[in-house]
Amino acid sequence: GGVVVVNNHYKAFCPDDHFWRAPVCRHDPTQCILYVTGGDGWNLDVLQRTAAYSIPLGIGVANSWDNYLLVPKTYKTMFFSWTPDDSLLDLNPVNVIYPPYNAYAHSQGDLSSASSRTPLAKITSYDLGYLAPDLFKLLENSAFDIDLIYSLMRTKQETGATPEEVACNWVNNNEARWSEWIPDPTLCIRGFGLYDATTETFSSSRQAATTCKACLPGTYSKLFTDNHGSTYVCEECPAGRQQPAAGEVSCDLCPAGTSKAVKSTEDCAPCRAGYYQNDWGTETCKKCPEGTTTVLLRATQVSDCVCMEGTIDVSTSGTTHCVPCTEGLTCPDGSTVEKLKSGSTEEEKTPEIVSGYFSWMEDPTEVFKCPGTHCPGQRPGTCEGGRLGPTCDECGAGMYWADDECRVCEVSMVAAWIAGPILVVLAMIAAYYVTDDKYTARASLGECASIGTDMMVAFVQQLGILSAVSVPWPATLKNLFEFSSVFVLNLQSLGFSCASSHGVQQYVMSALFFIAVVTTLPCLGYLTQFCSCMRHRGLNWDFYKTICLTGKFLQSGFTTMCNIGLVPFMCFLHPNGRRSILKYPHTFCGSADHGMMQLFGILVLVLSLTHFILCCWASWKAPKWSLASPDRIRGIGFFIGNFRPSSWWFGLVLLARGPLLSLPVVLAPNARGIQLALMLCVLLVSFGWQLWFLPWKAPILNLVDAISTALFLMLLAISLHLEPAISDSLSFLDSFGTFMYFVSLGVIACVSIFALGLVLWQRCSKRELMPSIVNLGQLRDPEEILETLLAVTGRLECKDEKEKEVLMRKMSSSVSAYDLCLVGQALDILIADCELGIVDLDSKMVGRVAAKRVSQMSKKNLANLKPKATVTVIADESKKDEVETVEDPKHDMADMALNEVFERDDCASDFDSVPGEQVLELPKGGVTNS
Repeated sequence: GGVVVVNNHYKAFCPDDHFWRAPVCRHDPTQCILYVTGGDGWNLDVLQRTAAYSIPLGIGVANSWDNYLLVPKTYKTMFFSWTPDDSLLDLNPVNVIYPPYNAYAHSQGDLSSASSRTPLAKITSYDLGYLAPDLFKLLENSAFDIDLIYSLMRTKQETGATPEEVACNWVNNNEARWSEWIPDPTLCIRGFGLYDATTETFSSSRQAATTCKACLPGTYSKLFTDNHGSTYVCEECPAGRQQPAAGEVSCDLCPAGTSKAVKSTEDCAPCRAGYYQNDWGTETCKKCPEGTTTVLLRATQVSDCVCMEGTIDVSTSGTTHCVPCTEGLTCPDGSTVEKLKSGSTEEEKTPEIVSGYFSWMEDPTEVFKCPGTHCPGQRPGTCEGGRLGPTCDECGAGMYWADDECRVCEVSMVAAWIAGPILVVLAMIAAYYVTDDKYTARASLGECASIGTDMMVAFVQQLGILSAVSVPWPATLKNLFEFSSVFVLNLQSLGFSCASSHGVQQYVMSALFFIAVVTTLPCLGYLTQFCSCMRHRGLNWDFYKTICLTGKFLQSGFTTMCNIGLVPFMCFLHPNGRRSILKYPHTFCGSADHGMMQLFGILVLVLSLTHFILCCWASWKAPKWSLASPDRIRGIGFFIGNFRPSSWWFGLVLLARGPLLSLPVVLAPNARGIQLALMLCVLLVSFGWQLWFLPWKAPILNLVDAISTALFLMLLAISLHLEPAISDSLSFLDSFGTFMYFVSLGVIACVSIFALGLVLWQRCSKRELMPSIVNLGQLRDPEEILETLLAVTGRLECKDEKEKEVLMRKMSSSVSAYDLCLVGQALDILIADCELGIVDLDSKMVGRVAAKRVSQMSKKNLANLKPKATVTVIADESKKDEVETVEDPKHDMADMALNEVFERDDCASDFDSVPGEQVLELPKGGVTNS
């Protein structure tokens, strides 16, 4: 009857809704003793004890704190309380004694034994012992009994003092008691160590310590015993161990992938690149096998060791076999053949083929170098635009390259290449009838246009040779150079592969083109001699004009012909050690195809050399042929026709320039810097000769040629800047540049020292010295010049007006422009400096600064100009052996010669020698105008 079931739980039953009655007094409430508790029913375990021990209690729960305190003070009753507490202290409560607390019985629901003592914590901290060890030790040593606490509480009630005042009063009066509670400051607990607060450092002895402090990370708390007992000190973690936390009593082993070599507070260091560690608690890391490294730090296994940057793992088994990456491969750390085949990913940088190189997927480390720009690199086996081959330089059968892709050969393209040879034959026939083989000293407008065309073709051929050098040109220049390469018979962009898909066949056809033309032209000329209709109409070919036409073809195509002949000898090196022909990179040097190409290349070079030798021979004979064999001059008109009579031989310079520009690619096929430097030297020498001799007939042509050559030199300078420097090129350019530096200074120094020596010698010997080296040649004797001038003057005086008019027309139409300018300059010198005429200040002939004039010379210098004169005069043509020598110390040589000339009355015609005139021979080294 003392409980009811509510929601499947037992609940105390209060008949009057206020008190629960014990079984012994449940039927007679007057026999129950009042028992008061508070809160929500503190310590209701007493209900079970009243039944167990027949205690007559009427248990009630006060509805407020005030009523809980009021009821025990008003009525004599039992109540629930705790100690120490001063709320009901004045009632002097006495504890009810129950059997001792039985934990097992309580766990089984038997609450008849006393309840467990419940500590009421007022100062709580889970880590107070670590945060405030002195306070913790003090509290631990303190000894307060319950009677002392009650005594202090009663004092507070009696005096009305505050708790702080009562406590301070007790401390002041009981120092002997509490002084024993104060702990030793050097008695450290686990996790702490001796510490000197003055120096703020940890100590290893009590004498140097003032307190204890939690051990810092990197140290641990170690038990230390001395004469005063045991305490703790903080020590650094030994080698192979670390402690990242504070207040620890031991150090942890260094984990795998780390190490620690010495005793210190530092954490274990991760293994650096190239090292790993698979054990714990080690002092050093293990070095990766030779040639390998680790991609990341803290490697824990030997399998983390991979090939170093610049090498690649070619092993197909589990072991690592690193080999150096060849040119054309980029190999970061950890490169393998499998990664090279799979290509790069966003998550990982993998090895790849460099742009401009190619390798097969079956053997990705065998790298080929692409001279063109059709190898994008990255994954093996990749070509642009559908190209094929190890250098991505050819399209498939029946296809040609156009607009950055391989296209199918069209019928019109094939027909064009079939009709090409026929058109070439017709063009050769037409060229014969439109070609003028006459040599004139002055260039007409038509000749200027023709020579300008020749210069343009030669210039574009030179650009085509430069295009063979693999320089990373900008896109626009690259396209222009590809266009120029057509003029050296690089016909791939014109669909040449439609006529012949194989590179060897294409080369043989190019080589046979020159041999066929040189053979066909004489044959055509020979056949016209048997055609009567052509002979009757004067259309049969002249022998010398046919030679001129053939020579014109060889002259115009000489640069291309030499370049074609040298193509099989331009072998460049692949990174894998093989060599390919630069223009036909799919043909490997040393193969059977290469041997066939070399054979035809030698034939073309023999033809080129033969032409050059014949031109040298013709150049040597040209001055004599111009007087004795005009037809032969017509035959070599292709060679001398573009140049001034005094520079008729300059075609040899242009002929030599073509092969010399192609030769550097043969000598240094793998060093572009050397190629460009040698080309620059060849062009500079040619440019210097051109500026010195001014060989072209018309001044405008010399100006245009100089500008075009200067611009070409600028292109070479730009290409040297764009060319990526390699060790071979740098070594050569360094040596060559040093040589040129000292040679340039040496030449200037030698000339200066030589001139200074001549000055000193002249002053010491008092003799006039003017060696030929100063004037770059031997000067003509002034006496000879004067005699020639007097003879010419006499001949002009003998001409009538009609003859003078004919001479004037000849000078205006036939004499070279440069020769006419030289004559005018000579007249200016005679008039201005020698005072042989009156200077008209308004005349166009006043175009120079007059030197020291004869009238301004001193008497001493004039006396030196009047030596004893000797003039040899031939009085009659039939008496050349009878020579008259006239000496007159009173008259100068000019007066004697003039008197001899003007005493004659009979003047010669234009084509006969003048009687009494000095006999002149043709100066050597010139070609006369026909």
